[in-house]
Amino acid sequence: MGYLAPPAVLHRNLLHAGIPAVGVGGPPWVVAYDPSATQAQIDQGNSMAASFDGKGRQTRLLTAIYNDVRVLTTAQLGRIWADIAAAVPEAPRKYLADAGPNAAALFVMDWVVYVQAPTGAQLTAARNNIIAQYTQDNPMYLVQPSFDNTITVYGDEAPP
Repeated sequence: MGYLAPPAVLHRNLLHAGIPAVGVGGPPWVVAYDPSATQAQIDQGNSMAASFDGKGRQTRLLTAIYNDVRVLTTAQLGRIWADIAAAVPEAPRKYLADAGPNAAALFVMDWVVYVQAPTGAQLTAARNNIIAQYTQDNPMYLVQPSFDNTITVYGDEAPP
């Protein structure tokens, strides 16, 4: 399983929130900001640093991510699929541009969805599998994404 040290976790979380942080140190947690940061962004970043739990993160099991994905609503899954299956400059579908440990499995699942062409529950399971694998490789992908901020599924977790 992959592990991300506490400073890297806080830095990732700041960037995910749109805060132009260039570095993190501590504890106590201190954030270095890009000169372009607004006062509101600095205040938000400082608040995030003050409330940061100081824990690293490890990769979540695919089964745990899959189980969280499969209980999302049909509308939520539809919005995720519209985003993850959309073309990007590097590939015909966003998930095919993934370079993480699940890249090969994502290519196989793409073949299942687009060549085998399952229907009904099989298609739903294949899509959920793709979403879970992509989320494991991109742990913040489903944390209040811009296409649906009601979704919160992490690809990583604090170690026990």
